[in-house]
Amino acid sequence: MTATSPVRRLRRLRRLRRAERTCWTVLIGPLCAAPVTGASVMTTGDDPLSVPAAVGGTAFLAVLVLLVVFLLPLVHEWRADSLSGREADEAPHPVDWSAKGWARVRDAFHSAGLDTARLDAVSTWSPVADLKVVHVPQPSPGRLGRMEDWGTRLQRRTSLWAIGAAAGLGFAFLKDRMSLPFDGDRLLVPAVILVVALWAVAGTFLYHALTLNVRRPTVHVAIPRSWRTLLRSPAGAVLLRHEISHLRHGDPMRRRYLRHVPAAGKAAVCFDGVTALAVTPIESPAQTLASMAAFALTLTGGLYANSRARRVLPTLMEMRADAEAVTDRESADRLSGFLTRQQEKNPTRQKADRLLALSRGWTGGHCAPYARAVAAAWVFAAGACLPALGIWTGVLDGVSA
Repeated sequence: MTATSPVRRLRRLRRLRRAERTCWTVLIGPLCAAPVTGASVMTTGDDPLSVPAAVGGTAFLAVLVLLVVFLLPLVHEWRADSLSGREADEAPHPVDWSAKGWARVRDAFHSAGLDTARLDAVSTWSPVADLKVVHVPQPSPGRLGRMEDWGTRLQRRTSLWAIGAAAGLGFAFLKDRMSLPFDGDRLLVPAVILVVALWAVAGTFLYHALTLNVRRPTVHVAIPRSWRTLLRSPAGAVLLRHEISHLRHGDPMRRRYLRHVPAAGKAAVCFDGVTALAVTPIESPAQTLASMAAFALTLTGGLYANSRARRVLPTLMEMRADAEAVTDRESADRLSGFLTRQQEKNPTRQKADRLLALSRGWTGGHCAPYARAVAAAWVFAAGACLPALGIWTGVLDGVSA
């Protein structure tokens, strides 16, 4: 393996962190650009809106998409995982750091600057020696938590979904033949009160979910008991430092975000692409063909960049943890040997990229999916933002009319 110096190690850590930030920007950038691209359409045409109204309306739409596509599925995942963890047959056992068998693990955490007294570590029985840093979702306190559990249990029953769908279809077909025994206007005030109450309860649920799982998250370090003997192996200390890096950077929560953020990003890519098409000139067949080609290229580049960034982010997290775990040439050799054995058992692209980075000492640039994601993102940015800039600067003024 390539020899490691402190200066080069810090340099590649900065490069990997910058690559992570770039991938997150690729995922959420289209959503942040939606107010500008949407307002470029709303401020032109036969009945244009004012700039503050157009930007504010599009920003509200972007927040609504973020709420429906990203935040609600994330909160639902928290509730389901929280209930499943509390209903598990075997509760996790807290690690007794004063026991002699955990001395090596305790010393490894102390050497990384972590206080084991404040570390929420649990021990597990596992046939695979795989130490994990896991985010443990917490329910809302009191009656709200019991209501969340009740709702989660109901959502697990597919029969209720079938009954609800059948009732909705029946009402849609029979509503013209049905007559209410009372005036429908009388239901307006109770309906408004019910909607306000539901919004208040939903806001309270959301507040508790964000407070308990984002501001003050509970993170367990699940340590298999076999790690007490694994640390005696040459690669044990390096692998433990690798997992400690995930703990220090909050990677468990980022992996949860990564399961839902791309969906919101794809919706924003489609919106930005359509708004860019709406303001481009289509006065002649040649302009129409050019506009449609630019729209197809913009949409393809945005969706491709979103997909690539989602795939490469976990690899970048692993590379960053490898870089922090490797302190000298000997530890790099041990980690490379461990990954080589794992790659022979279960070949994956991620382990191949990590081995390539270790062999090059991170001097050969980033992995190819990252570079392709950035290139595709630039193509999308040019196709989506240039028409909007043309509207704002007056170059394309009046085209959408």
